[in-house]
Amino acid sequence: MRKRFVLLLPVFLCLIDVGSTHAQRLLRAQRIIQEPIDAVPGSEENGRRGDNQDLHSSGITRRRPGQPVTEFPGNIYESVRDIHSSASEFVPVQDRWRQFYAGKWYDPYNQNIIKGDLPVFGSPGHEWFAEFSLISNTTFERFKIPVPVGVPSTLNAGSLDTFGNGNFSLAVQQVISSFSLIRGNTVFMPPELELRITPVFSLTDVDAAETGLVKVDPSRGTERTQGDLSLLEFFFDYHIADISERYDFISLRVGIQEFSNDFRGFVYSDQQPGIRLFGNWDNNKWQYNLAWFPRLNKETNTFVNELESRHEDVFIFNVYRQDAFVLGHQVQASVIYREDLAGESKSHFNDNDLLVRPAAIGDERPKNIRSTYLGLNADGHIGRINTTSAFYYVLGTETHNQIAGREQDIRAFMIAQELSYDFDWLRLRGSLFWASGDANPFDSKAEGFDAIFDRPNFSGGDLSFWQRQGVPFIGGGEVFLVNVGSLLPNLRPTKEEGQSNYVNPGLRLFNLGLDVELTQKSKLITNVSYLMFDESAVIERTRQIGGVDREIGFDLSAGLLYRPFLNNNVQLRAGASALLPGSGLRRLYGDSTLYSFFTNLILEY
Repeated sequence: MRKRFVLLLPVFLCLIDVGSTHAQRLLRAQRIIQEPIDAVPGSEENGRRGDNQDLHSSGITRRRPGQPVTEFPGNIYESVRDIHSSASEFVPVQDRWRQFYAGKWYDPYNQNIIKGDLPVFGSPGHEWFAEFSLISNTTFERFKIPVPVGVPSTLNAGSLDTFGNGNFSLAVQQVISSFSLIRGNTVFMPPELELRITPVFSLTDVDAAETGLVKVDPSRGTERTQGDLSLLEFFFDYHIADISERYDFISLRVGIQEFSNDFRGFVYSDQQPGIRLFGNWDNNKWQYNLAWFPRLNKETNTFVNELESRHEDVFIFNVYRQDAFVLGHQVQASVIYREDLAGESKSHFNDNDLLVRPAAIGDERPKNIRSTYLGLNADGHIGRINTTSAFYYVLGTETHNQIAGREQDIRAFMIAQELSYDFDWLRLRGSLFWASGDANPFDSKAEGFDAIFDRPNFSGGDLSFWQRQGVPFIGGGEVFLVNVGSLLPNLRPTKEEGQSNYVNPGLRLFNLGLDVELTQKSKLITNVSYLMFDESAVIERTRQIGGVDREIGFDLSAGLLYRPFLNNNVQLRAGASALLPGSGLRRLYGDSTLYSFFTNLILEY
C-alpha cells in the first residue's frame, strides 16, 4: 500500500497544481471584468487591488454544488483577451451574432447573413433570420423506348410495322431558388415562425424520331421546346407549442409543401398545397403527421404544378417510433385516404391535346375512386445490416373501371424489402418488390396495386431503365405500361394527370446492387434487376393477344457520382441503363433492347 501511495503521489500533486492554476486564472478573469478597459494585468492600478479581492465584487459567482447558479444575460460571452480560452473565461457582450462575424454574402462556407447565420431584424430573443439557396439542375439524355409508327404519317418511308423509331433526345434545365424567413434561435429548438417560397423554372427540349409523339398533330414536327414557371414550395409554418423541456413540439404548416408518407416514397411523395399538423413527443422517440392535400394538376411536359385542381383530396395520418426493437431502427404506421372525384368533371386533355382523364383505354368512361391505404414501414439498421421494409394494403371502390367495364371493389397489396451490408468501401445490396396483379379483369374485384403519386428510391432508383423511362403501352391512347419515376405497371396515363388503375398486371422485382466508394470524391452505383408481371391476364385482354408470358426481362444499370469539393454544392452524375427484354416483353414490343444514357450536373449555392 505504501508503495502504491508513493507512486500515485506525483499524480495527486499534478492535479492539485492544475486545479490551483485554474482557480488563479478564474480569479484573474474576474479582476479584469472589474477593471476599466486599459487596466490590464500587471498595471499599477490593477496591482493596488491586491490578490485577496472578493470574488463576488464583480457580480459573478463561483458555481457550487447544491447552490443556484447565477444566470448571465441573454447574449453571447466573449473570451477574455489576455489569457488562454476556457469555458470559465467568458463575459457577456451585447451583440452575440456579429461579435466575430467576418463572412461575405457570396461565401456559403463561412458565416453568411443570407444563410441564416445572423439575424436580419428583430428584438433579442425574437430575431428573424433569412435563408437563400439557388440550384441549377441540368440534364442531357438519350434513350430508346417502344413507340408506334406515326399514325397519319411517318418520317420513315416504307414503315409498315406496328413499331416505329423510338429514339429520343432530351435536354432539361431547371433553376430552383428558395427563400425562407425564420423567427427564433433554432440551435436547440424548432423555429417559432417560418415563411418559405421556392419558385422553379423548368425548360425542356425533346426531339423524337417519329411524328405524332411530341404533339398529336404530325404537321407540328418532331421537336418540342417548352418552359414553365411554378412553385415547389410556398408555405407558412407556425410553432404552436413546446411540450417538454427537450423541445418536443407541435407545429402547423399551411401551403404548398413537399411531403413523402414513407421512407422510400412508395405511395405518396409530392409537392402539393395542404395543411399539415406535425410534431413529436417523449424526447423525439415518437413523431407524427396529420395532413390534408387537395391536389393540383401538373404540367404535361415539365411536371411542375399548375393552378388547376385535379378534383382529388388526400388525407394522411402516420406515426413513427424511433429505436423500435433495436437502437437505430425506426417503425412507421400510416393510414391514407384518397377521394378522387374527377369523374364528376369534364374530360381532361393534356397540353399535347391527348385525353388523360378518363384514360383512353377500354370503354373510356369516367370514374371516381375512393381508396384507403394501410401501411407499415421500417427503416434503419440492425447491427451492421441496413434494412428498409414496406407493406401496404389498399381497399376501396372504383365507380367504373375502363378495362373491366364495371364497378370494382379494390383489394390489393404491395411488399418491399431491402437489405445491405457495408464492407469498408463496398456496400452490397439486395432487394425485392412485389405489387399484386389482377388475375381476372372480367370480375368485380380490382386486385392490382397502384399508388397515388409514387417516387420510389428503390432498386437503383432513377438509374434503372424501368423506373427512369415511361414505356408506352401501345394498346390505347396516352396510356403507359409504366410511368416515369414509378415501379408499377399500372396501365394509366401519366401519374401527373391520370387516375390510378387497380386492374393491372402487378410486378415482381428481384435486385442485386453494389455501391463502390472509388475515392472520397467519386462513387459507383451498379444494379441488376430481374422483372416479371405478377399476372398477365390484363395484358392479354387489353392488347387482344394471347400467350403473353410473365417475364419482363433484366434491367442493368450503372451510375457514377462525382463531388469534386466533397460536398453537394457541385455534383456530376452520369448513368447508363438497358432493359434486356424477356419473353413477355418481346411478345409486346419485339426483340429490341431498350436503353438510356444521361448526364446530370447539379450546382447549388
